[in-house]
Amino acid sequence: MSWKIPAALMLMLAVAIVAARLAQGPESGTATWDASRSAGFAAYLLLWASVVTGMSIHLRLRPTSSPLTYILEAHRITSTLGLSFVFAHVFSLLLDPVVHFKIADAFIPFSSDFRPIQVGLGTISQWLLVLVLATTAFSGRFSYGLWRKLHYLSFPCYLLALVHGITSGTDSAAPFALIIYASTSAVVAAVGVLRVAGRGWVRAAEAAGLQSS
Repeated sequence: MSWKIPAALMLMLAVAIVAARLAQGPESGTATWDASRSAGFAAYLLLWASVVTGMSIHLRLRPTSSPLTYILEAHRITSTLGLSFVFAHVFSLLLDPVVHFKIADAFIPFSSDFRPIQVGLGTISQWLLVLVLATTAFSGRFSYGLWRKLHYLSFPCYLLALVHGITSGTDSAAPFALIIYASTSAVVAAVGVLRVAGRGWVRAAEAAGLQSS
């Protein structure tokens, strides 16, 4: 997938966030905070989709008889667009007049005055996502074995993002947030078990399905 699409999305999100900041009160208002919360949820869901589709590629899992390349493209799209919404999430916090999120807080883990540990975990997740995407973009300069080991950082990246969302988000106790976090993490756990067990289980399930049909 071309980087032009996520770059264009970053620009559009930045323009929308700046417009929202200018429209709200100088010392109050929730436009940038709401934008940060929404972008955070979007980034989490895209990261979740990227992890699930990535494991599905290894397992040769796909919802229909569609080519596996569709799942591969979905994996690429969700991961790069996820970075766009991570940018929007952080950019909104930098412009928010209430939280007073500093530029250093966006790059240095555990430096934030607002829930430093919880926010720091999100910062580490952010850097892991950047590392995974960067090494993928320049994968031709690495051996396959090294690239694969670096790509495994997607798992702690997702787990840290999950913990960050649950512990630092102001909506974490809301029913819709609990449903999102519970259902998505359950899917990751289920596919993760298949991923660890290997393709043998998947082939056995496919064979059983063919015999019963």
